Amino acid sequence: MPRALPLLIAGLIGLAWQASAGPEKAVIDAQSAGAALPRASGEFRESSPLELGITAEVMASLAPSTWRYAYLRRGLLHYRALAEAGGWAPIPDGPTIGPGSNDSRIRALVARLAASGELTASERRYEVYDEALRAAVRRFQGRHGLAVDGLVGKKTLRALNVPVEQRIDQIRVNLERQRSWKRPAGGDYLLVNVPAFTAYVYQKDRLSWATKVIVGDIEDETPEFESKLTTVVFNPTWSVPYSIASEELLPEIRRDPAFLARGNYRVVDRDGGSVDPDSVDWSVIRRSTFPYTLVQQAGPGNELGQVKFLFPNRYSVCMHDTPGKALFERERRAFSHGCIRVDEPLRLAEVLLGRDGWTRADIDARLRSGHTSTVALEQPWPISLLYWTVDVAADGTLVFYDDLYGRDAAVLNTLIEPEGGATGP
Repeated sequence: MPRALPLLIAGLIGLAWQASAGPEKAVIDAQSAGAALPRASGEFRESSPLELGITAEVMASLAPSTWRYAYLRRGLLHYRALAEAGGWAPIPDGPTIGPGSNDSRIRALVARLAASGELTASERRYEVYDEALRAAVRRFQGRHGLAVDGLVGKKTLRALNVPVEQRIDQIRVNLERQRSWKRPAGGDYLLVNVPAFTAYVYQKDRLSWATKVIVGDIEDETPEFESKLTTVVFNPTWSVPYSIASEELLPEIRRDPAFLARGNYRVVDRDGGSVDPDSVDWSVIRRSTFPYTLVQQAGPGNELGQVKFLFPNRYSVCMHDTPGKALFERERRAFSHGCIRVDEPLRLAEVLLGRDGWTRADIDARLRSGHTSTVALEQPWPISLLYWTVDVAADGTLVFYDDLYGRDAAVLNTLIEPEGGATGP
């Protein structure tokens, strides 16, 4: 591929945006899109699409399908301008900075927040942590996926000290992700952004509702894929995956003979027959040859809670309720084995089933029955499990998230040169 091609694609996609913008429209004019392109170094000249063999059909296939792309593109220009202006200096380590702090680092904090725009010129007071500085810290925290408490602790300080060049690369990576994701047709769809620990419902291409989620931990990453949510199960049972049953639950059963009864588990042999757990000598059962399937019956303590949501995929990933509600209060919510636990699952069921005429009363009646019941959606919902470490807020502001699973580097490596070179978004 000619080296000019990524440059040309990046610029022309920006220009093509106006033809594919969504309802929250952002406009990038020809002049600003052209300015986004790094200039040729003499190593090559910029060619036309026809010279490079790029047809109109190819360009159409490369055009992004979401309004986010335009805001990310604009953000990339902004952060490159910040880099050219010198970026920002790191703030030294130290104790938490907050209201009442008499800290020599306040001057550095003010300069850092002013550099990235959270603090205006009229608000800059260099010696005191006043309300204006606290509000600026809160704005910064909201734009970086942090707990919004107005205190500069270790996590906030770490985010403040990320160099502008790293933020530029983060935006470039997510521009690349936006190009590969196609907004589902029809306007109604469900997104799960794993690094944001959030699920979003879009109706008629507008965000209508969002809820906190818990995703896979570092050893059991939630994958990225697209599917269609086809089924809602009320009062679900849980067929415990073999690895969890043999590696996690077997030690619990050995320690506590009442564990299975207390958890409302049924033991099933390889022929599908029920086994009395008291008839099993669990001390001789090995993890490597665990011969049973454990099925947790529906009820208040079921690990899937009151409802689960199914969408075909090769990872056996689903969305579901959970009895462990306290974990939703955590800032970093990576605790599952890969499935997605939903903070407000009944509200999600109400939204998804609402298109089929269901009411909350209908849902509550199913739950009260205590019986497991499966509902096939008349109109399945497209669902995308995504890994966006930069997203866009409703006002067009970029929001940065931690690279939870360390996936950004692989995408960045697919870009021809790092920031500072002549190619890439």
